[in-house]
Amino acid sequence: MDQTIEAYIRKIVSELNCDEHEKSEMTEEMTGHILLLKQEFLEQGFSDSESTQKALQSFGDEKSIEEGFQHSIFPYYKMFRKINWLLFGIYSLIVLSNLLFLRILSIIINYKSDFNKYFYISPESNGFFDLATWQQNSNLIPFGNTFEYLMGADKFNVDIIINNTLGNVLIFIPLGIFLPILFKKYQSFTQVFVGSIIITFIIEVLQFSLQIGQFDIDDIILNTIGTAVGFLIIKLLMRVAKLSRLTIFYKTTS
Repeated sequence: MDQTIEAYIRKIVSELNCDEHEKSEMTEEMTGHILLLKQEFLEQGFSDSESTQKALQSFGDEKSIEEGFQHSIFPYYKMFRKINWLLFGIYSLIVLSNLLFLRILSIIINYKSDFNKYFYISPESNGFFDLATWQQNSNLIPFGNTFEYLMGADKFNVDIIINNTLGNVLIFIPLGIFLPILFKKYQSFTQVFVGSIIITFIIEVLQFSLQIGQFDIDDIILNTIGTAVGFLIIKLLMRVAKLSRLTIFYKTTS
């Protein structure tokens, strides 16, 4: 394909909020249409480069076509994104407040107390940097704590068991929904999966280093599962709501 045509089409589809398969279909449709226009100009006696430029001019401005496609895919796309950014901000504030901010505030308020309900330092230890302290406040065995919660109904309250198992999954489902909607780099399962691991790992490290929580590999696993579930949910909804690309193409170019 002519590199000029290829760059023109790539500029249009790269900004669209849809999956790669849909972009591929739209690229194929536009390519065929533009090549037909180019052939008409070639038959009129124009050179190859002139025919390419005239075909692209006839097809239309990239930005206008992109907006037309996006409007055809989802007429309320701009409003939808603004609402989702607002919801994502609220969600992030709630999650970070529960996992970080409120815990920090609690430590500050109770700074005179030697008791820290989030992080245990034995009086016999040498403080935070003692290996024994790290061992007491971390779990590196996958599902070690989860299994203990599930098998320890006689030792833990039901709300504690739910919060530390199912709750850790549910709280990150929205993240898996928001990531592919708001960020173009999170369009595949692998990207969302890796992104979730990084985000939850950072939260766990912050909790541990600030002494407002223990480092638990189970939290990372369960949070990542929740994010993956959210991603699968939004992708399923997108597939169900998917419109015919051919219909969209003719609506946009007619």
